[in-house]
Amino acid sequence: MARALTPITIAALKARPARYEISDPGCAGLRVVVFPSRKKSFVVRYRFRGLQRKLTLGRCLDGKQGEPADTPELDTPLSLAAARELATKALRQARAGSDPCAAKQRQRQEERAAESDTLVAIATEYLRREGPRLRTLNQRKADLDLVCASVLGRLPVAEIRRAQFVRVFDHIADHNGPVRADRVLSATKTLLAWHGNRSDYVSVLGRGLRRTSIQERARSRILSDDELRAVWIAAEQGGTFGAYVRFMLLTCTRRGEAAGLRQSELSDNGATWVIPGSRYKNGQDTLIPLSKAAQAIIAAQPKLGDFVFSATGERALGGFDERKQEFDEACGVRGWRIHDLRRSARTLLSRAGVVPDIAERCLGHALAGIRGTYDRFEYIAEKRDAFEALAALLARIVHPPADVVVPIRRAKSGRRK
Repeated sequence: MARALTPITIAALKARPARYEISDPGCAGLRVVVFPSRKKSFVVRYRFRGLQRKLTLGRCLDGKQGEPADTPELDTPLSLAAARELATKALRQARAGSDPCAAKQRQRQEERAAESDTLVAIATEYLRREGPRLRTLNQRKADLDLVCASVLGRLPVAEIRRAQFVRVFDHIADHNGPVRADRVLSATKTLLAWHGNRSDYVSVLGRGLRRTSIQERARSRILSDDELRAVWIAAEQGGTFGAYVRFMLLTCTRRGEAAGLRQSELSDNGATWVIPGSRYKNGQDTLIPLSKAAQAIIAAQPKLGDFVFSATGERALGGFDERKQEFDEACGVRGWRIHDLRRSARTLLSRAGVVPDIAERCLGHALAGIRGTYDRFEYIAEKRDAFEALAALLARIVHPPADVVVPIRRAKSGRRK
């Protein structure tokens, strides 16, 4: 009768060019598998409903490491005694009509499902699928990273309660400010709604939870004529960033839209700019007829690559905070933001006599109501005239015409004849 295996005999088993198995006479069905890599594992072979089955129990524990202290579990390092215990349990389940291999597969599927439904896994999938359509992908990723970096990121989303989200948003508000917390809240709501549309999940983040009011935070700052003059004159000496500032005023565009201008987006010999929907807020391709002043700014930029406003031509202009701080020192204007240029330009369009409908279309705003639904005309000629009027008004503000003084002729002295 063959002797039962011992930890010493298992440790003495040598690797061969091909894997092989050694039965354990001390436990029916238990075997040690020796791989060419010298790794060893325990398996149990049994029959279930007439079919030969094999259940992998776990890696063989080195005899020098001693016996594990906890109750033996599948797919963990096992001593010989622990492997025999698990093998006996598996054979008992098979005789009772329950396949141990099927049970292990179901457990793995449940674990994979739980891992795929964690908050960080859902956020990763969301950014992978929706990222190409997001206008501010980097900002959205940074906001989701803040909530996923917390302990919530590793939890299945279905197990996260509203109060847990609130505590994370409170922490973000305390350390990053209430505005950033509201932005993270908005990104998280969008993420959970996206996940809910693809599954039976119901978001626990309903209405409310904002820490600031959008209406209260809405800015109304526009630059006065004196400020516009100072900004424009400083921008003429401000290199790439200065050219970018003047271009924003002339086109009424947003910060990222103007900074991401590419040569490939220009047509009609540089007279027309089509911003792709992937970079525009409303998600639609937007045509902007460029005034001659705007065309001149583009033509003056060095041809380094596809990006017009860039240090290398390979990536869009960035570092706005630092550039803006230096520019403020140069122009002497304080208390304004880059987006205030767009609001100022819209106000100048009205001053230039541009009708409101055309002015709103110059900014890419959709008309409200039935007119916006049925009027699909692009008004290219009208928009071109509006941008030329804007450029002319800016020129008069920056370089106001001198007052024309008409001298009064003195009456000739002497008596009339």
